Amino acid sequence: MNTKSIIKYTIFAGLWATLLIPFYVANTMFFPYITGKNFAFRIIIEIIFGLWVYLAYIDEKYRPKFSWVTISVAVFVFIMAIADFFAVNPTKAFFSNFERMDGWITLIHLLMYLLVFGAMMKTEKIWMWFFRSFAICSVIMSGLAIHEYILTKDRVAGPLGNADYLALYFVFGVFITLILLYKDVIAQGYNSFIKFFSNWLTYIYVIVAGLSLYGLWLTGTRGAIIGFLGGLIVAAIIVAIFEKQNIFLKYSAWTVLVIIFVLIGGFLSIKNTTFVKNNQTLERFATISWSAVQGEGQARQYVWAMAIKGIKEKPVLGWGQEGFNYVFNKYYDPRMYSQEQWFDRAHDTPLDVAVAGGILGLIAYLSIFVAVLWLAWKRRKQIGVMDSALLVGLLAAYFAQNIFIFDNLSSYLLFYMVLAYVYSQDIANREIALPSKNTKHVPNPDIANYIIAPILIVILGTTIWYFNYKPIEANRTLIASMQQQSEGVTQNLQLFQDAIAMNTFGTPEIREQLVNITPQIVQSSSIDTSVKQNFADFTYTQMQDQVAHTPLDARYQLFAGVFLDNMQQYQLASAYLQKAVSLSPTKQTIIAELVKNESYLGQYDQALALAEKEYNLDTSDTDAQSDYVAALVLNGKESTATQLFGASILTGNQSVTRSYLILASADLAKNDKTDALAEVNKAIAANATFKTQGQGIITGIQNGTVK
Repeated sequence: MNTKSIIKYTIFAGLWATLLIPFYVANTMFFPYITGKNFAFRIIIEIIFGLWVYLAYIDEKYRPKFSWVTISVAVFVFIMAIADFFAVNPTKAFFSNFERMDGWITLIHLLMYLLVFGAMMKTEKIWMWFFRSFAICSVIMSGLAIHEYILTKDRVAGPLGNADYLALYFVFGVFITLILLYKDVIAQGYNSFIKFFSNWLTYIYVIVAGLSLYGLWLTGTRGAIIGFLGGLIVAAIIVAIFEKQNIFLKYSAWTVLVIIFVLIGGFLSIKNTTFVKNNQTLERFATISWSAVQGEGQARQYVWAMAIKGIKEKPVLGWGQEGFNYVFNKYYDPRMYSQEQWFDRAHDTPLDVAVAGGILGLIAYLSIFVAVLWLAWKRRKQIGVMDSALLVGLLAAYFAQNIFIFDNLSSYLLFYMVLAYVYSQDIANREIALPSKNTKHVPNPDIANYIIAPILIVILGTTIWYFNYKPIEANRTLIASMQQQSEGVTQNLQLFQDAIAMNTFGTPEIREQLVNITPQIVQSSSIDTSVKQNFADFTYTQMQDQVAHTPLDARYQLFAGVFLDNMQQYQLASAYLQKAVSLSPTKQTIIAELVKNESYLGQYDQALALAEKEYNLDTSDTDAQSDYVAALVLNGKESTATQLFGASILTGNQSVTRSYLILASADLAKNDKTDALAEVNKAIAANATFKTQGQGIITGIQNGTVK
């Protein structure tokens, strides 16, 4: 086998290996469902892209050809590069973090993936084998989903770690299997009812599609199921209207439409029955309500409004990728007080793209769909109406699902697989129409072997080292730093220092874990004081560095302030918390921390003003209510608290207990034991669970051990 063949088959092996990525769970890494898959994808793509560049030089038939598919994707990647360059946080925009592994670095790898995929997969035959391989993978994924459901009786997530991600995988599984059914059965002459069911492949593909459909059902993902039905309706309508030659397909399309609408009508007629309520997926559909905000899913009505405000503020190029958290904090809706506090996505892909890349980015993103749909439909005579209809339906289902969720690597892989399929079909059809060349350029082997190959090796080695190996090592070191070490916590500190010293895009997340762990270390009675001090000093230095690097991120300002509050460094914490509130003026959780800080500093009137503001942002927020009552107590206004909320508001309230103790501490600072004891007794009277601890404090005050 010559060098060209070895390179070619190695590239094919890499492309087929991407089918296995969704199954990979890196249990030894931080965010195991995300990081392992993405690092594996990047390394595979970097290797096969380098090989493809070499192959394209020595054999022109593998060189990229003009297609609106690749042009639209390249324009999108280019515009996002500009947007990321001018982003609020350019580093994160380009490299993302461990939790998402997105950013521009993912976009450029996907473009590389598309170019290699489209250039190498040059025949219908090889594409069908790739689709068959994917169908086999979807069967395995279905088996894993069924097994998980048997064990948990809950929504399944599989090795993707998220039910929404898994649902979209199965949507592609159904449509790709339908394409295979058309190509391998119907297009081969089995185009009547009797012939169709006389082919054994029919039963294989029906079973495969059925397993994917059942897996989709087990995810209970409403957006994906609605998107799937919508895509199926679109495909069926296209076939029903435009299929002129194959009557079997035309009637089948009408039958599918009738079945879908009967199923929808039947569901609506029984949605309030016990049968529906006892079925997890049906019950989720029956309780869909735009006004009932429950959990992350239905909080979208708040988050989408914030995204739109962010787009209006930066309409041209947006905030850069991974910039939505700035929008979320700045335009935070106080009604989300009981929801997740750190949304980093709008949970709507078009909105996320518009926030990240502005209107230009959104137009470029939508142009990808326009190009693919146009080419798929334009070439329906060559590839068949059914093939075009299924591609259009699949893209419609994908786009509909993305209105309620954001992309991830598994969905990117499937979407770019379809893009590559349309791209290869496009260039293949145009190459057939072009006259053959009588002369071919013969590449210089010396240039290929002594210039191009060494350059590619150096670039490949650099990218794998810097963009993959170092972050992987930092990630694994982080995991080790969070685990118990035989050498003791001194080793944990060293591991944190080692992970941060690697200076990767994961450093902010490493610092987050550090700031979470350090208070536990400091409060431990079994750890040496010098070790505690080293931990605290290092953490403070790292939070200073992080805040300096991302001064407009309320998240890190808050984390720094909370850390210092936990270390009882209230004066130092105040500046960070003040900044956090200025960056996110309507987020109750941030204001609450500043209220606590002002209370510890003895700034009772400021604490009361802030607590009142926190409460008035949304009076149904019980935590804000407690903070307001506690601030009233600090200011000697218990009567006002009882007038507003009733006498019971002072009973069993931990925030009120804290206020009495703060007052007692202030009295002790003035050497007034009598008033201090009175405040502690108030705390005991208001909170029965505090009695034992309170009696201990009273004893300490009396014998002088508590000061």
